[in-house]
Amino acid sequence: MTSSGTQDPGEQAVEQLTELGLGLYAARTFVALTVLSGGTAVEVSRTADVPRTRVYDAAEELAELDLVDIDDTTPQEFSPVDSDEAAARFLEEYQDRIETLRVALSSLGDGRQRAGD
Repeated sequence: MTSSGTQDPGEQAVEQLTELGLGLYAARTFVALTVLSGGTAVEVSRTADVPRTRVYDAAEELAELDLVDIDDTTPQEFSPVDSDEAAARFLEEYQDRIETLRVALSSLGDGRQRAGD
């Protein structure tokens, strides 16, 4: 679904990221990291309105998707991939899902043809 053009870009980004499958805190964390160009859990929490302790979980979710790098410093620093790279990762994921769906549906059709023979 497409959102209104009057919506805040940050809110629109969060909405789209959640529609693409991210949890709300992960989406807010990614947007905050993009705005900040990286940061600590405290900085993200202040910017994203995400509890500091949940920023760590959100960052792990994002790291598993290769959307965020986590530096093992004290405190931990989180760095987002750039917007083009993030979009490319989501596009690749959905192309893979669509191809899997196509193959599965095609196999179902093949099964019906064999049953009717």
